[in-house]
Amino acid sequence: MVTKKQHYYPRSLLKHFADSTSKFYVYNCVANLEQYVHYESICYKKYTYEEKISDDRIIVDNILENKLSRFEGEISEIVEHIVSSRKPCILNQNEIETIWKYMFLQEIRTDSGRVRLVSNFINHFSESREFPIELAEIKNNLENINIFNKVMKKDKNLESFLSFFKKPKQMNFHISIGNGFLTSDNPVVSTFGPPNIPNGFQILMPISPYLCFEFQNNEMNCSDKLWVKMTNEKLRYINEATINTANYYVISNKPFNITQQMYIYNRFKNINWLYNSRHFKN
Repeated sequence: MVTKKQHYYPRSLLKHFADSTSKFYVYNCVANLEQYVHYESICYKKYTYEEKISDDRIIVDNILENKLSRFEGEISEIVEHIVSSRKPCILNQNEIETIWKYMFLQEIRTDSGRVRLVSNFINHFSESREFPIELAEIKNNLENINIFNKVMKKDKNLESFLSFFKKPKQMNFHISIGNGFLTSDNPVVSTFGPPNIPNGFQILMPISPYLCFEFQNNEMNCSDKLWVKMTNEKLRYINEATINTANYYVISNKPFNITQQMYIYNRFKNINWLYNSRHFKN
């Protein structure tokens, strides 16, 4: 059986942002429209993980899609257990390693992630990025997406690549509790420390409106505990970072409030605003 609709943000993870009707609120970045949609109806493209051999010919074999599905199954079980637990649960080191590895996989499986990864290899990782990849850059580099698909479906290339992503000892894992996490088609965000912590670094991925995976280096580490409470100011900052990295959809369990609407407007409609955002000022 061939899978045509291939989700770059797995439905088994997206569903945790939906309400009791299996829907959530999205800002459609391309259409410039707020929508209320079923969680299965977004963050997919037809044959997005298949190899294109010409403008009108695609090799549909589902090889890469099936590889990704196996990793999805592992992370989905962990997330389901965390979200469904009535009280804070404990994770073992293997589960934390799985989360770490999957966050990198999720980062590189999106359109922007595939474009960025292949561009980095082509340029020998010599160019650092200051701003997120925009939709126009994706459209101008579709061949990079095809290169990713072609290479990663062969043999054990994807598995071998991911085997390099082992959690460094200086990265500390937390499950952060908050109220109102957003997500997007690029759900993994990374931020650097404030001026008083210049070497601080953290990688985050919200998994529900109330929970967020968080890896912090020693300089940024906020606690020795697994479960931590995120401050309202930090939650707002992370939501802004989530909006910044979106290409197609910003996703919320509840209607966007006026502050979020203004931020979304500036992010996608004010052409000069992003370069002056507090997230990118030196």
